Amino acid sequence: KRLMATDPSADNTEADNSSSGGVVTCAVCLSDLSDDDNDNDNYNDSALGSLPRKAHLPCCFRPRASDAVCLPCMRTIINMTGTHIGRCPLCRSYVQFASGSSTSPEEGAQTAQLQTRLEKAVPHGRCAMCMQTPRIIVRGGICDACDLGVNNRLRYACTQCERIQVIPHPMWRYMETPTSASTVTWACHGECQTYTTWTVWADDVERIPPEDTPESWGRRERWLADVRAERERRRQEEERGEVEWFCTIA
Repeated sequence: KRLMATDPSADNTEADNSSSGGVVTCAVCLSDLSDDDNDNDNYNDSALGSLPRKAHLPCCFRPRASDAVCLPCMRTIINMTGTHIGRCPLCRSYVQFASGSSTSPEEGAQTAQLQTRLEKAVPHGRCAMCMQTPRIIVRGGICDACDLGVNNRLRYACTQCERIQVIPHPMWRYMETPTSASTVTWACHGECQTYTTWTVWADDVERIPPEDTPESWGRRERWLADVRAERERRRQEEERGEVEWFCTIA
């Protein structure tokens, strides 16, 4: 006669690598992670040879999930943007470290605790450039999209008159592939003199930040490889005593 389990938890089929003895690894750097919920985390991932801690991602963190990201990788991702926000490698949501917290290593344990708290980056203001609201304001009063466009002034071709025009906005965000036309419009200053759709000029495609390209472009692994390379560069500089970990806070 077949015996039926009476423990309610026996019906839970969700993977639980942390409690079953499996190893939880970072989806970015592939390092084994510490599942310690203690806030007393190190700024770097090399101190005392300890395992990097799993980041509590506000968008998709699950305590027992096997897919995770470590705190050092999240710090690197945010640092690489030059702003206070970065994308979650698992779901691509915008996240930031807790508002109002300082990240200077000299401020000790309290600062280290604050720098482990991630929160969603919520649209909250009007952009001084595109005048849209609500937007995630990153610096200089402008939103993340305009900031990205200003710092990546790419050339685009109008799909109507084929005029080549520099557009200070990440029009690539609205393209299914690197060669397809945008699904949103921008003012053409050529023959059209109206709002038209655009394609990225072929010579400028490689200048697009891989972390900001649409999922359909298939550049996620390239982005994560860039993050791993940056972490390794930082690690080598730390060993030489040339750098301190730092994250910008809103």
